[in-house]
Amino acid sequence: MQDLFPLLLNGVGGAVLGPILMKLVGGKGNLGTIMGLIGGVAGGVGAGQLSEMVNLDLASIMGGGDMMRMLANLIEGGVGGGILGVLAGKIAK
Repeated sequence: MQDLFPLLLNGVGGAVLGPILMKLVGGKGNLGTIMGLIGGVAGGVGAGQLSEMVNLDLASIMGGGDMMRMLANLIEGGVGGGILGVLAGKIAK
């Protein structure tokens, strides 16, 4: 269960924050909840891999601790969902 919790937070971030970020950056597609969940998990996993490559940890930058790690997972998922929503909107045109 401990391994699934960050993925769950990424999915929630993608479903909730993804559509908001998509609209802010000019995406015109309609990002559904399922697409936000997929984008959130994919973006969270991608951001985690990228942060390992460059030795950068978003949670430690924000002060460290379990709460900051959860918030970082939500943010990473939201960014992933927003990016996937913008790309899906561009492809649908």
